[in-house]
Amino acid sequence: MLRNDAINPEAFAVSVRALLDEDPRRYRNFGIWWFMIKNLLRRFYDRHEMPQLGTFVDTTVIDRMPWVQGLNEGLLLAAETYQHNATFNPCNNEQEDDEGQHFTLLDPDIEG
Repeated sequence: MLRNDAINPEAFAVSVRALLDEDPRRYRNFGIWWFMIKNLLRRFYDRHEMPQLGTFVDTTVIDRMPWVQGLNEGLLLAAETYQHNATFNPCNNEQEDDEGQHFTLLDPDIEG
């Protein structure tokens, strides 16, 4: 995928919702980008449509995100992370950030 490709945020949210409807644990594949994606989903879905979104945010995970130049770049990086994790680390809570540091991704809103 080229870095210049524009991503439609609403279409992205629809795709993510479908992935999570099939298996909620797939949120873990987004790694450090999960809470950004969760916030994007809240833009397009309310609590009745996606009650698992809740309000939980882990700032220690957010702090691991690199600085990006806008939503499009963040979505591109989130998609790349998802693809990598879905292939090599599917639905695993144990993650690695860009610095090589290990952390646990846990969202009690989805985990229940």
